[in-house]
Amino acid sequence: MPRLVERVWLEPFDPERDVVHLAAWVRAPHVARWWGDPETQLPAVLERPAGGGDALIVADAVPVGYIRWQRAPRDELEAAGLHEIPAGTVDIDIAIGEVEYVGCGIASRALTLVVENLAVDRSIPMVMMATSVENTMAISAFEKAGFRRLRKFEDPEYGPMWVFSLDMSARA
Repeated sequence: MPRLVERVWLEPFDPERDVVHLAAWVRAPHVARWWGDPETQLPAVLERPAGGGDALIVADAVPVGYIRWQRAPRDELEAAGLHEIPAGTVDIDIAIGEVEYVGCGIASRALTLVVENLAVDRSIPMVMMATSVENTMAISAFEKAGFRRLRKFEDPEYGPMWVFSLDMSARA
């Protein structure tokens, strides 16, 4: 039975303070399965996202996950065949690192908080996310937060993926 979580909020991610949590989370089997090799991912995640931000996800005063957002690089979108994604789109990555908090509705609530903060920037046409077609927990969280399946694409490293989008013009 999933935990009952009353309150979810975001705190600024402090690499010095929070690296211990992040290192454990990217190595946790339920995260590494979708994020890939922890030894590659940890240094990449610790690089501050250019044109974006990151935060610690806190549920009832317990740090449970990590979320980051950044402008989607055009070259990466083109390489993935995602030509229809408009310039200026923000890409979000999220992980609920504490396994006992997976399936508690935390991810969708954290995504909603980030989207609400991004909505004040009218230069953002769309927010997107991608996950494996097999990651049913992420798919459910993304849809619960209002994201819609845009289409499938093939990622050379991760295989078949869903790209999800949220039109920000509807939030203005």
